[in-house]
Amino acid sequence: MRASAFIFGTDLLDEGHATVLDNLQQRGGLDSVSFSASYHDARDVFPHNPRRHVFRNEGDVTWFPVDPSHYASGLVPRQALAAEGADVLADLCQRAQARGMAVTAWTIFTHNSVLATAHPDCATRNVYGDPYLTDLCPANPRVRSYCCELAADVVRRPVQRLLAESLHYRPLEHGEHHERYLIPLPLEARALMSLCFCTHCRSAATDAGVDVPALAAAMRAALQPVWDGTVLPGQVLLAEAARDALKQYVAVRCATVTSLVAEVRQAIAPSGVPLTFVDHAGTMAHVMHGVVADDDVLSASRRLGIDPVAIAAVADELCVLGYQDTPERVAAVLTRYREALGPQARLSVALRPLLPDCRDEANLRQKIRHAVQAGVDGIEFYHYAMMPLNRLDWIRQGLAAAGDLP
Repeated sequence: MRASAFIFGTDLLDEGHATVLDNLQQRGGLDSVSFSASYHDARDVFPHNPRRHVFRNEGDVTWFPVDPSHYASGLVPRQALAAEGADVLADLCQRAQARGMAVTAWTIFTHNSVLATAHPDCATRNVYGDPYLTDLCPANPRVRSYCCELAADVVRRPVQRLLAESLHYRPLEHGEHHERYLIPLPLEARALMSLCFCTHCRSAATDAGVDVPALAAAMRAALQPVWDGTVLPGQVLLAEAARDALKQYVAVRCATVTSLVAEVRQAIAPSGVPLTFVDHAGTMAHVMHGVVADDDVLSASRRLGIDPVAIAAVADELCVLGYQDTPERVAAVLTRYREALGPQARLSVALRPLLPDCRDEANLRQKIRHAVQAGVDGIEFYHYAMMPLNRLDWIRQGLAAAGDLP
């Protein structure tokens, strides 16, 4: 079983390759590293970084040089200024592999504020036509080309795996740094406001037989009580007559994401690098108000345009975000995926030995145990930069204990 930790480019620059890799391999007992080949905006607390404790990441950047000629889509990512033109990803591959550690290229795709702002025609748009300038739309042909170009560019380096994050639609929340929702927005309203109605999404749904103008009108009517401030707790917003059309619209979104993942997989096929798709459904309770930890995780997937069964058929592996507070909930999530995907599907899980998921070592140990019992092919630990170094001890001891399972 693969055991890896997520790391940032700033970890390597600030602590040094040897320190980071020694910590992961020797103290954490890990055999792999999942490196942010590209990453989005964030401000994080770094407990053990020798240069900074609170850091605003330079967002929507790569940690390898970018040749615009590789991006016929015209969507060209920018390299991190801190990299100073160096190929940090390739350098890590050389250093890690020299000590027997595999490198995963952890790559962010459609969540890109810089590109969405520079190319608003490629951004997702809600039912009112408002652009969400934090996200590129998976149905847009230029975006689909960009995703394939970015993946192909990443695997020019000697990585062992490409871990694809945000290769799907995203919810209303968790886009901007200063989001404000100062009126009641029930889950149904948030779900409706998360749906993209850009030209390409509308066209795909129309081709599938959806009466898109009628659905859009029904959604706007459903949302009006929210804007009027008259929505009642538990009130059903969308009229029954529009619900079948909404289900069809969601099914089209799922087909859009599945075909995009297949195209990205085809784009990297010549390299022989396998593609792992990250399903964000396991963290939806932390992101989308109204989703709770015990909701069906596969229903949460569909809010993002993800059909896990279809994705598993076109990707090499599915990575589940096991961002749950109790070991029992992690076990339930993994059981649900196993039931849906079958015993042969390659499945990995991401765990956080950090708040709000994990308050003590025993919690993490049990989660690792459940993951091993579920037959996962790998565990990703989030995140080296954000964890006190004693969490590496928890990881090593948890892996060792799980290794004793019959």
